Amino acid sequence: MLGKMGLKPYTIYEITDLTKGEPDSPRIAGFKLKPKDGSRFNFVPGMFSSLFINPEDKLFRSYSIASSPNEEYLEFMIEMINGKFTGQLANLKAGDEIYVSEPRGAFLYEPGSKSGDLFLAAGIGIAPFFSMLRYLKSKHLKRDIFLFYSVKHKEDIVNASELEGYGEIGLNTVYTVTRDQDDGSWHGERGRINMQMIQNHAPDYVSRTVYLCGGIRFVKDIVAELKEKGIRDEEIKRDIWGE
Repeated sequence: MLGKMGLKPYTIYEITDLTKGEPDSPRIAGFKLKPKDGSRFNFVPGMFSSLFINPEDKLFRSYSIASSPNEEYLEFMIEMINGKFTGQLANLKAGDEIYVSEPRGAFLYEPGSKSGDLFLAAGIGIAPFFSMLRYLKSKHLKRDIFLFYSVKHKEDIVNASELEGYGEIGLNTVYTVTRDQDDGSWHGERGRINMQMIQNHAPDYVSRTVYLCGGIRFVKDIVAELKEKGIRDEEIKRDIWGE
């Protein structure tokens, strides 16, 4: 079945820690998984894996890995939307088993010669950026990074306290909400990430490596804006949902 779908081999992982609702975002569940046979997948921050509850079933979903490659476990941050697959995930508990495909994907974090990075995340598109940031911290590496993080509502921000802690490795975070009412309780940006917002906070964006992750519309729109500003398509690394 896996071969027919073009997926690489899977291994059985055990759920060792399950957080139903990350610290700052009640709709996100954090799954930490350890391989039952002790073997570990090697991966580059930014990659994803497919999860199966039953490998004989055709039902699976692919999620970005949120943990660092240096950890003993894989972590996934999953928005529990009560869908066909997440509805089954919601019934799992610590100690249950789940099947995980070998990590894959072309959205790879490979710090290059440019002076810094520009991370653009919409919603749960923040997950692969956690992998990148956790990797940098685990390696005691500093990097000049601007993260623009768009959510519908302020309570959708995942692990805000953890993100703020990455200031020590060079992270500057700009939050923006798209649907909250202006009641005076929000002091960040408003609206979708756009070039004006980027220019206001990171005027040197052209000198940075661009990574973006989110839904199709978000990615296509911001890629078009970046290209209008002279950034070549091949210089924009992206991970898109919904294709």
